Amino acid sequence: MDKHLIAEMTLEEFGRFIKESDTAIFPVGATEAYGHHLPMGSDWLVTYEVAKRAAQKAGCFVAPPISYGFSEDLMCYTGTLSVSTMSILAMYRDVLESLHRQGMKKVLFLCGHVGNLGAIDQAASDAMRDYGMECAHIDWWRFIYHINEELMDSKFPLGHAAEAGTSILKYLFPQLVNEEKMIRNEKEEKEEIPDLYVYEYFDKETETSVLGDPFCGSEEKGKVMIENAVNVISGFIDQWQADDRK
Repeated sequence: MDKHLIAEMTLEEFGRFIKESDTAIFPVGATEAYGHHLPMGSDWLVTYEVAKRAAQKAGCFVAPPISYGFSEDLMCYTGTLSVSTMSILAMYRDVLESLHRQGMKKVLFLCGHVGNLGAIDQAASDAMRDYGMECAHIDWWRFIYHINEELMDSKFPLGHAAEAGTSILKYLFPQLVNEEKMIRNEKEEKEEIPDLYVYEYFDKETETSVLGDPFCGSEEKGKVMIENAVNVISGFIDQWQADDRK
């Protein structure tokens, strides 16, 4: 049993550990189509596993993960489950309130799905205003790219079920990766207006939900990506907690 995981603690264990740390990592993700070679729970499975490793190193809590997200643009694929932003916001607010009432002063959202960021922004701002709680978030897939950019070989390493995701799943959950089902789908370069986003369903870009080249992914890359991420996240938490002791 990992004493950092709230879901696996007894009330007595929680009571002892809250005297050592008032910080929690809150992993959130989605359940959605992720190509034919990766599991639909990739977003939350990865953030939960990374949260465990970072918390172990930093000496803080891990809140139970939320595995649903706002994934309307992927509802065109079999198996995707989507929850409205308003429902997600209500859940995040309630979790933050409960963590606050149980003694947490700092919460780091580790967000594995970009569709959840709007709800995180609102919930975190409300908790700051209402409880004086300090919140932060890491946009996982963008974060992992920026701290490991030199490892990437493909045109669209983030994409969807592409190089970065495949590498990380191969390292963390190799038993869940079906390499025989991998499909490459690198879209053509095209001129676009910077920062313009057009709302559309994902199948307009890809029939398989893959955007990018998963064949460039490897377990070796995934190992380095995760080690770098855990070091950066735990380092941030260490500094965040140290700021209160100054």
